[in-house]
Formats: sequence, C-alpha cells, structure tokens
Amino acid sequence: MVETDDLDDLIMTKPGPREAKKMEHDMLNRAASNPVRRKLIQEIGIYGASKDELLKNLALQETAFKFQIDYLLHQELVKEEEGKYRLTDKGLEILEMHR
Repeated sequence: MVETDDLDDLIMTKPGPREAKKMEHDMLNRAASNPVRRKLIQEIGIYGASKDELLKNLALQETAFKFQIDYLLHQELVKEEEGKYRLTDKGLEILEMHR
C-alpha cells in the first residue's frame, strides 16, 4: 500500500471557487496582454472570421497565426464553427474589456 503525504494531497485537490475564479482571471489577463491575441479577438469580433480573413487583415504569418489561435482555442476563448472562428463567452468578455 502506498501512503500519501501532504504534498500529494495538495497536488490532487481541485481549486476552490475563489481560486478557480482567480485562475480564470489570470488566464484572461494573459490572453488579453498579448497584442497579437488581442488583435485576433478584436478581428474575430461578434460576427466571427475565417482563417483567410484573419491572415489577410492582420498580416500574420501562418506559423504565428497557428501558435496564437491554438492558445485561444485551448483556453476556450475561441471556437471553430463552419469554417469560421467565433468568440466564446470568455472571448467576448475580453472583447468588451478592450473596446
């Protein structure tokens, strides 16, 4: 039988509501603090945008676009639907913060 210690208990615990909210705010802050991600969010806007539109309008290289859009997708700020990127509720929060 393997015994657990205090460190194992700490690692295995999920954050409480307060800590989870703080972590979400930190993530939103990191996303909004990057100028390329901010521009992507603004360009996607409330109507959405295709990859080609984003590459053209923001004059991004494919690799930079992929890196930044993957971050936004992973953080659930953007989703891809029917060939367009659209903001999630969290993404819309960032858009509103920077208007």
